[in-house]
Amino acid sequence: MATCFDNIISYKGGCTSTTGLLLDELVPYKEVEKYLTSDYASADELIDEKIEFAIKNVVAEMGSHFAKSYIPRTILSDKRAGFIAETQTEKPQETNTLRGIELRVCNNESYLSLYVSSIDTYLNYTGGLNILVIDTMTGETLDTIAVTSVAGEVVTTYVDKTYNAEKRKRRIGFVYDCTNIPNYLTNLISEGCTSCNRGEYNLNGYVTGRTIKVSTALDPILANIESHSDTAGLSVNFNLHCDNRSWLCANRSTIAMPILYRTAEAIMEFADFNSDRFNTKTSIKNEQIQERLMKYHEDYTKQIDIALKSVKTPMDGICFTCKRRAVSTTTLP
Repeated sequence: MATCFDNIISYKGGCTSTTGLLLDELVPYKEVEKYLTSDYASADELIDEKIEFAIKNVVAEMGSHFAKSYIPRTILSDKRAGFIAETQTEKPQETNTLRGIELRVCNNESYLSLYVSSIDTYLNYTGGLNILVIDTMTGETLDTIAVTSVAGEVVTTYVDKTYNAEKRKRRIGFVYDCTNIPNYLTNLISEGCTSCNRGEYNLNGYVTGRTIKVSTALDPILANIESHSDTAGLSVNFNLHCDNRSWLCANRSTIAMPILYRTAEAIMEFADFNSDRFNTKTSIKNEQIQERLMKYHEDYTKQIDIALKSVKTPMDGICFTCKRRAVSTTTLP
């Protein structure tokens, strides 16, 4: 699975490093080839494994160091957008139209993530269809969710997807092409309306929702999207969490150097552990490996210490603790 730390460091012949850091500065590729055992088909495989290990190790150490500043908070839990009508009411068919729900995360202050646990469909249609998850600000398709519908039944499809909203507003649409697919009346909210504005409903202080439609011939962006009266049989079940990993991603350039040295250290650890297996066919001296292992460990310790002192946590009071400045006062007699 792609993450923000992919290719944060690389090696000659590998993918382009996003930071310009190459492992070859410490452990050349041809040297790694000398350390290969039968468990690895190539040096690439060994290096990639150790880079992944180093990333996990550094991220865990950063997380542990700043744990006291985190607020491990689920802002919204088990929320739902889309409620079926009590009376089964079939809606007229539409053609060449994407219909569904848009959720808008209202956030400019902290690092949040929208977790979608499942999507319900209530259609008069039996067969497969795709629900598109779209960034309605850019038109980008983020995911495609395959659904198997049964006519007249509420079908739950488990999604388990997370969409980040790092100190910015985020609009995410859940839509499907409803051509020749009748649906049953499903309203965005169960009853009443608080803070309605142009079809948007304030589901709480952080998320608003609306029912949407857009022609399949147009880009699914805000300029082309219209509000609608119902969800076309869709319901979205979601949570809203604090996301400290996104905050670490925002500081990834700062922790690139520790990851580089931790990778070099991990390769030396591997070479030291397996030295008896390859020393018969190479001129590598175990003492030299151990010396470099100790040096890279010392260098890693220095670099992670620099990173920990350089990175500052936000003080938004939402996902990170808000430290008040000390104020000195003088009490007059």
